This record gives sequence, C-alpha cells and structure tokens, in this order.
Amino acid sequence: MAENREAPLQEHIIELLERLRRIIILLLITSGIAVIIPAQLFNNNLQGYTPLVFYLMKKMQYDLTNVDNPIIRPIASFFRVKNLTVQLIAHSWLDSIEIILELSFLIGLIIASPYIAKQIYEYLGPALEEREKKVMVPFSLGFLILFTAGIIYAYYVVLPFTFFFLSWLYLLGGVELIFSVKEFFSFAILGMLTTGLSFTFPLLIGLAAYLDLITPQILKKNWRYVIFGIAVFTAIITPDPTPVSMTALSVPFIMLYALSYWIAKKMYRPR
Repeated sequence: MAENREAPLQEHIIELLERLRRIIILLLITSGIAVIIPAQLFNNNLQGYTPLVFYLMKKMQYDLTNVDNPIIRPIASFFRVKNLTVQLIAHSWLDSIEIILELSFLIGLIIASPYIAKQIYEYLGPALEEREKKVMVPFSLGFLILFTAGIIYAYYVVLPFTFFFLSWLYLLGGVELIFSVKEFFSFAILGMLTTGLSFTFPLLIGLAAYLDLITPQILKKNWRYVIFGIAVFTAIITPDPTPVSMTALSVPFIMLYALSYWIAKKMYRPR
C-alpha cells in the first residue's frame, strides 16, 4: 500500500527532473551559441570575426553612455557635457569571463524561453482546471510582453539617465570615469532585470483583484494621488529644466497604473 501511494510522487519527481535536464541542456547549447555565433549576422559593417557576446558588450557600453540619446541630450546640453569617455578595466583575470558568461546565459535564456515555457506548461497542465488554463496562457504572455518592455525601457531610458547623472557627479569632482568592467555590466544587467520585473506590476494587481485583496474602485479613487506622486518623484530626480526627461520617466509608469486598473477591473471577482 505504501509503495502504491508513493509511486505517483516518484513519477512526478522523475518527470520534473527530466524536464529540468532538457532545459539545462538547451540553455548550455544556446549560451554556447551566443559565444560562438558571429555578430556579422546582425551587423554587416563589422570587419573580421567578432563573437556576438563581445559585440553586445561594446554596444552596451556605447549606448548606455551616449549623450546623443534623445532623453539625455537636453540634460547634457544644459550641463554642457559634450561626451562621456568611460574606460572599463578588469581587476582580475576572471572579471571579463564572468561578464561573458552572464551575457551568454541571458542571451541563451531569451532564445530558450519559448521551450522553457512549454516545458513548464506541460508539467503543470494536468494539475490545472480548464478555467485556470485559460488564465495561465494570457498571464504568461502578458508577463513576457511587460517584462520585455521593461528591459527595453531600462536600456534606452533608465540606465542612460542613471549613468549620465552618476558620471556628471564624478566629473564635478574632477574624477576620471574609470570603472570595473564587472561592476559596470553587472549594474546594467541588474538594472534591466529589476525594471523588467517592475513593469509586470499590473499583473500582480490583477492577481490581487482576482483574489479579492484589492478592488478596482480603490485604484480609480486614488489615481490623482498616484499621478501626482509620480510627477513629483520624476521632477525631483531629473535635473533637466525641460519637461523631456520628466515626461520620459513618468509617462510609462502612469500608463502602467492605468493598465493595472484595467486588468483589475477585468479580473475582479467579489467574494
């Protein structure tokens, strides 16, 4: 009797380990591809063989410190900063290797994400009711869209603004812009991931509304205070006297709040 009761659990564990094994193998393959694949496939102007991950490192350094960014240009003009010459150094032999592995893993994770989602859905599918399956698919798709939007927003707005502001403080003190390659890229990667996760906030609000932990009426009642708080916060952190930077930082979060209300209204089920 005991063996009969334990058999289903053992089968689930074996199935879980098998799916994890497939995911890990695919991640190793896709991460290896990111290191080996030539960047010339994405940029014809490159000369010679350049692995994709090294090309992305150079591109990230340029994009995140480029004062010609439309968001940064008004601030740079106001503070009379024509360019930011940032030099990256390695404190040890392993610094660059760690960053290469991190970027390669992220690229591999992006490439393998559809297969990973498929494995998770197939594993959890038999335990879900039909109503839960209908919610899970749009929830997963919405998470992917919002998370990707957050990463893009961080890459083109949040991180360039952050790097410019911090670099400007260093320049005021006469300090040269020399940073550790590990700290520079780790900070950039962490910033993109955290911003991407923050963009999934509407889904958490929708889930809270579905569980009757919050009501759409509360979100609708307090929208003026939220918008005012966002405007004040972005006005404080942006030294730019023009409304360009303030608008670029505040509008997406206002839109996310509106999206939170819409999702909460759709998913709210009073108990």
